[in-house]
Amino acid sequence: MIEQIKKFENQKVSAVKLPKSLKDYKDFGKFFLLSIDYFDNLEQIKEKINNLNKKMDTVKEEIASLKPNDKNLLTLQLQYAFYKRSLNLYKNKLSIDKKALDDATKLIIDSIKTVYVDKTEVINDINNTDSNISKLKDRIEKVNIDIERLNLLNKDSSKLSSQIEKFKKSIKRYKKNKLADTFLLFGAALQEKNSKEAFGLGDKISDLASSILVQDAVGKLNDMIGEAEKKYLGDLEVIKGQTRQEIENTVFLFWKKINDPLFNINGIPISIFKLSLSIFIFLLGFLVGAFYKHKIKSISKMSNSSKTLLANLGYYLLILIAFFISLKVLGVNLSSFAIVAGALSVGIGFGLQNIISNFISGIIIMFERSLKIGDYIEFSEDLRGRVSDIRMRSTTITTNDNIDVVVPNKDLIENRVINWTMNDRIRRFKIPFGVAYGTDAHKVVEVVLDAVKNSGFADIYHDKYRITRVIMTEMGNSSVDFELFVWIKGEEILYPKRTTSKFLILIYDALNKNGIEIPFPQQDLHIRSIDATIPIEIKEPK
Repeated sequence: MIEQIKKFENQKVSAVKLPKSLKDYKDFGKFFLLSIDYFDNLEQIKEKINNLNKKMDTVKEEIASLKPNDKNLLTLQLQYAFYKRSLNLYKNKLSIDKKALDDATKLIIDSIKTVYVDKTEVINDINNTDSNISKLKDRIEKVNIDIERLNLLNKDSSKLSSQIEKFKKSIKRYKKNKLADTFLLFGAALQEKNSKEAFGLGDKISDLASSILVQDAVGKLNDMIGEAEKKYLGDLEVIKGQTRQEIENTVFLFWKKINDPLFNINGIPISIFKLSLSIFIFLLGFLVGAFYKHKIKSISKMSNSSKTLLANLGYYLLILIAFFISLKVLGVNLSSFAIVAGALSVGIGFGLQNIISNFISGIIIMFERSLKIGDYIEFSEDLRGRVSDIRMRSTTITTNDNIDVVVPNKDLIENRVINWTMNDRIRRFKIPFGVAYGTDAHKVVEVVLDAVKNSGFADIYHDKYRITRVIMTEMGNSSVDFELFVWIKGEEILYPKRTTSKFLILIYDALNKNGIEIPFPQQDLHIRSIDATIPIEIKEPK
């Protein structure tokens, strides 16, 4: 202990001798590296001072706890004196090094305006340094593989571990050289008054220093960069640059935050940005699809069926494209859809048959065009109406009572459907009526045909193949039955009861006008025998 104290007594702390000026950029770079080492040394000295203060407090507490005649008291007092002497020495060294560092910083800042920098050579040096760092990292990776192999074989790998430490020290040395070269470029940008380049290089210096220096040393280096910027660019330009840089840093941090992975799906990181962008694209697909559908349906020079076909197919195609783009944005490999398709086929087997069947049936209906928007169909005895919409899963039928009935597409494919207006809007109506026995049948035909001919109904259609006729169909119990066959065109065929009623009224009026009796059901009662015990009294009418 006494020898260590004497050794400290003989130590002297001298100030660092600084050159008067720096003109050659290589000397400038070397001096900058020396200053960087001082940044690190200062922090190391501060750490030692803190540790010595803690040790002195501990020893002081132990001394206070001992009795005056304790044999360990002298040893602890000597140890405390040794720590105190070391503390004073380090404080003195810290004070001198701070002064030297301040002078070095001032010399560096002042020398920026006089040092000529060969930018091309400096950039080449930086590229070579990056190449050497990359090679060293590759060697470290290979050595780590060798270490793992030795560990598996239970062999000593300490030599290889020491190699890795040497490589890491070499990487740190290369990074310091790169830091000095980057500062040279920073100085050249200040000479040229290129504020944008200078601020960008200043940020690079700070980032590079963060990987090789302690945090306080990085702070001092940033202070030196800030002073140089103020001296050569001016306070206003620095404020503008700092504001711009602050905004860029905020944007960068925000961008980094939203791109940090929230969770993983099969090893694919999903971030807030990716998730939001994919949802936006998917919703945009719906909006674009709806806009497309609206535009197609607003075309006047196209039939309703064609517009519906184009609108629906385009709408679903746009949504499908948006869906695949969304998956691509998330980073999902679309080739993996083979697995999804296999899972989907299993799902179809367990309960999606109806959905898929209706979907395929909807596509068949759209392309086959056996049913179109506006067609009047009869699906069953109780369901008859106009096709108002055809979708991928179902078709909407609007009845004459303005009731919308949604029918699954599969039912329209598998069952019989009567389409009244598939090719045209012409239909033959059968109007039944009867007359009393004894009426001239030829007269009945003539009267009804004349009534239809002179009715003035614009929806009656006839050509050489479609002729209005009246035929006798039956001699019934109470009447001779006829039917009027009349061809109707246009919208009136969609209202069969209304059209039938119109012609029944016409026939009724024509028969009445011509004195033709319209019978009602009658029955004749014939008595073949009677019981004699039943009294029968016939009275004469008064």
